[in-house]
Amino acid sequence: MASKNYYDVLGVSKTASEDEIKKAFRKLARKHHPDAGGSEEKFKEINEAYEVLSDKKKRDQYDQYGQYFGEQGPPPGYGAAGGSAGGGFPGGGFGGYSQGGQQVDFNLGDLGDIFGSMFGGGSQGGRFGGFGGRGGNAPMRGQDLQIETTITFEQAFAGTQLNLKTSSGRELKVNVPAGATDGGKLRFRGKGEPGVNGGPAGDVYVVTKIAPHKYYTRDKANVILTLPLTISEAALGTTVTIPVPDGSKAKLKIPAGTQEGKIFRMKGKGAPKLKGKDNGDLMVKAHIVIPTSLTKQQKELLEDFENALGAKQNGATLRKDFK
Repeated sequence: MASKNYYDVLGVSKTASEDEIKKAFRKLARKHHPDAGGSEEKFKEINEAYEVLSDKKKRDQYDQYGQYFGEQGPPPGYGAAGGSAGGGFPGGGFGGYSQGGQQVDFNLGDLGDIFGSMFGGGSQGGRFGGFGGRGGNAPMRGQDLQIETTITFEQAFAGTQLNLKTSSGRELKVNVPAGATDGGKLRFRGKGEPGVNGGPAGDVYVVTKIAPHKYYTRDKANVILTLPLTISEAALGTTVTIPVPDGSKAKLKIPAGTQEGKIFRMKGKGAPKLKGKDNGDLMVKAHIVIPTSLTKQQKELLEDFENALGAKQNGATLRKDFK
């Protein structure tokens, strides 16, 4: 590891806290442990970096001596580098695995909770059950898999069935429920990667993403529709025909004097609720469209309209409290 930086190995900054270093090590150890399909060399490298950075005295020495620590051997009093037997992790303990007919020991320290769950069993006498001393022959649960699939607004609203494949080629029939939400998860137990040494298979999680719709958006079971209105429609009132998410049409009365952003709630016209038998609501939001270009005649008519409203509706009067 002469050319390696321990902080880079764990993916943390030089100012990382003890907790950040421990979390980074746990994550990498899970990923790269040889019994989980990882690299022996990479695992040794991670273990070595953590042994130094998790110990305040060793970390201080490493920060002080820099490359000397790695190239010339550790400073006096440090002991053997590289996570060999006799190195001191909090809690002590070692675990071994069998690869290529050779037993290799690693200092596992406080990772009993990680590898105990990965390989079955707990810690006994400083060695981890289902792991240490048994050559990695204990049953090991397969890895979980996650599939992200994009469906249309209509499919999420009404529900749909999909045929998907996992990365290992396993086929899944996925029944997406009516009212599915963006980011929702479906779990398929035992459909993930196969276990090792008779261990159970992992699970598959299917995550639904909903493609954008041209005029609807979702807020859980509620559906939001932005309704464009002209100035005269908002001022005078009108009745409009709007689309409903279930494919039907509905009439909506817009009262005179409707303001920008006004919400009209159409109860039960939204998406099906995942819990319960009823639907959410359709929320119709008024958006008053202001003309961006006017003819001379239109400008004159608007000015006449403004004058006809009188002083009470004059803009300066409306803003009299501004300072």
